Amino acid sequence: MDPQLAAIIVHDLKNALGELEGELAALTEDLDHGKASEAHHHCLALRDKMIGFLTLYKASTQGLQPHIEAVNPEGFLKGLIRAHNKAGITITLDTDDMPAIAFFDEHLLGLALDAALQNALRFAKSSIVVGCKTIADETVFTIQDDGPGLGTPEEKPSTGMGMALSGAIAAAHHNELREGRVRLHSLPHGGALFCLYLP
Repeated sequence: MDPQLAAIIVHDLKNALGELEGELAALTEDLDHGKASEAHHHCLALRDKMIGFLTLYKASTQGLQPHIEAVNPEGFLKGLIRAHNKAGITITLDTDDMPAIAFFDEHLLGLALDAALQNALRFAKSSIVVGCKTIADETVFTIQDDGPGLGTPEEKPSTGMGMALSGAIAAAHHNELREGRVRLHSLPHGGALFCLYLP
């Protein structure tokens, strides 16, 4: 792992811990259920970031060994969607041409798609569409948002950890000489399309 990237990620995690500490301190003074729920959400997000960082670190030092199983993509994606909600954003599942079974490591792919969905939630105006299709002997998971597209200035610049994590997890899924990969596209009428390809 690039030491500069690791330093940026650790700094980002430190800042998030500082924010959580402030929220928890405010809760000790005035127990507000809304603030408690928000602090809990931030704690879960921080935990997920830490898991992502540790997975990325493991990928760079030891490699990832996925445990490939037959998984129903529809059920898998429904679980992913249930774990995310943001006021004003509708997340829908596109089941058109979705395969009944796909072969992947459910835990690792969950981390990759969770990171991609978190990014989509940051930029979406009102909707996100999640899907899975088989294209040319590959299983392709997609997350499309209706945000401004790629290259948009951010209030809080990203570390790039989500794409690095998704790429490492996709690449760990390989079949003979082919390995998984991720791509991020800007759409002509706005929005971004994240694609994760598994051989």
